[in-house]
Amino acid sequence: MTDNSDKKTPIKSQSGAEKQRARKERFISEKHKKDERTASGSTARDNRSSYDKRPPRETSRDRDYGNKSRDSSRDDKSTGENQFYTKRSDAESVNNDAGAEVRSGARSGERLARGAQRVDLPMGRLLYHVLDVLDDASNSNSPIDRAIAAHFSNIKGRLTDRDHARIREMVWGVVRRYRRLLWWLEIKGQTLQMRKLLLADLALTHGKTVQDITNFCKGGGGYLKRLTDSEARVLSSMEGCGLTEGTMTEAVLLECPSWAEAGLREAFGDRFGEEVEALNGASSLDIRVNPFKGNREDIIPRLEKAGCKVESLDWLPNGIRITDPGRKAHLPFYERGEFEIQDAGSQVLSAMVAVEPGQRVVDFCAGAGGKTLALAAEMDNRGQLVACDVHNKRLARAAQRLKRAGVFNAERKILDSERDPWVKKNKGKFDRVLIDAPCSGTGAWRRAPDSKWRRDESDLDELVALQGSIITSAARLVKPGGRLVYATCSLLPCENEEQVSNFLRSRPDFKLVPIKEVWAEKMPLSPPEYLGEMLRLSPARNGSDGFFAAVMVREEVAQPAPKPSVDSEPVTSPEAEEIVAEKVVDSEE
Repeated sequence: MTDNSDKKTPIKSQSGAEKQRARKERFISEKHKKDERTASGSTARDNRSSYDKRPPRETSRDRDYGNKSRDSSRDDKSTGENQFYTKRSDAESVNNDAGAEVRSGARSGERLARGAQRVDLPMGRLLYHVLDVLDDASNSNSPIDRAIAAHFSNIKGRLTDRDHARIREMVWGVVRRYRRLLWWLEIKGQTLQMRKLLLADLALTHGKTVQDITNFCKGGGGYLKRLTDSEARVLSSMEGCGLTEGTMTEAVLLECPSWAEAGLREAFGDRFGEEVEALNGASSLDIRVNPFKGNREDIIPRLEKAGCKVESLDWLPNGIRITDPGRKAHLPFYERGEFEIQDAGSQVLSAMVAVEPGQRVVDFCAGAGGKTLALAAEMDNRGQLVACDVHNKRLARAAQRLKRAGVFNAERKILDSERDPWVKKNKGKFDRVLIDAPCSGTGAWRRAPDSKWRRDESDLDELVALQGSIITSAARLVKPGGRLVYATCSLLPCENEEQVSNFLRSRPDFKLVPIKEVWAEKMPLSPPEYLGEMLRLSPARNGSDGFFAAVMVREEVAQPAPKPSVDSEPVTSPEAEEIVAEKVVDSEE
């Protein structure tokens, strides 16, 4: 008999239905086992869940962290952090915030784990971010607000809203106290560095001792580098001193840069101190109602309902001032273009152009289109309005604003320079030409105090030369009987009255129009008594940014003069001088 014990029995192949039934049985079996394990360990799982809404059990580590926080808040004066550290409200639990940080493993400034809570930065780490912003702005010579925005973009989601506000406040504080801080560094024999300015600000403005600042500067791990012996000696000599010193000059006390001091004294005379002090104050928030989509009487109650405190600027056709923005409200009627944010002085300047519906108008340095919008409203969307600029990105922003405001009579023109061939091609074709020339921005120091320290005398000389070139070229666009309006947001005579005088000497066919006449024509209230032949607005006197404007009219073409006799002297006329001036400009091109 044959032994078959070592032979393998062939496995019978399963059908598709049998395989499906087997898989179903295995799935049900595994599910039952999982349910049993879940039932036995439900309590432990609930305690571990990140979605558990019950208050977390406070560990000994949490208690230690919370007690440390409470102790430091009680002893603010001893730790030196009472000025800057933002305290939580009584309704918030310090223990819970600290415990959430410890449990999640996400310390302040790091990326959050799922379900974790963000906590405020300690002072030492906050200073690290402040110095980073100041160094970036200084090295790139860029505006502070741009440097702040770039810094927050790079660390998006790692800081609380309160940290953002504290960093902004400290950065702008150093900028607004720049010249006085620099004065202290100079008398202590120190070179200019952003780090030294920041450390001096802590000692002089906020009363921090050397020990306080040493605790802030721990070195590494998101903290400022440790103090050097030299820094410690300088800071020690500043203890007990205030930011203001009796031996400081008036310009230093007023934070007035040396390159602008002489011009501002010339412009204001005895009112120099009052005017410059006002330029250091807070800026106002003004809006202009878009008459295409709303009116002042309708907008004011809607703003008040949104939590804003407002007042009507009755000396402006469509102006409103928001004295207290209140909470950050969502204002859909702003997004619909019912009003635009525009300083009161800028609104006055736009009115001085005195446009009429159906005219041909050029906004020669239009930028983002703020004044273009105001001109379009005055023109009632009738006529031709050309917004010119050499910066493509600015005109791109203007396109969005024009569309939102419902303006359709405006077009944009990108120029290669102030002497673009388009200017020569269109000379003598426009009723109004507005030149809001690039300038030093001394009138806007309330909004951009850092611009004081990003310029010097050489920059001012370059701007003056550019302004002269712009006004000479753009004047060719004005037709006989038309008006040229030259404006800046500067308060320096070399950029304003002197530019106008130089232009009028070179173009005698243009005559100055007294600003009081234009004001009486376009503004709802009578002109102020202090107005002269040209417009000058300032924060101290008008509560607006500083602005300058001069209105000039091009005389009509007169009849040709009779031919002179052979023995008589040559006769010159405005038309002949105009032709000579234009030939000079054309030859320079």
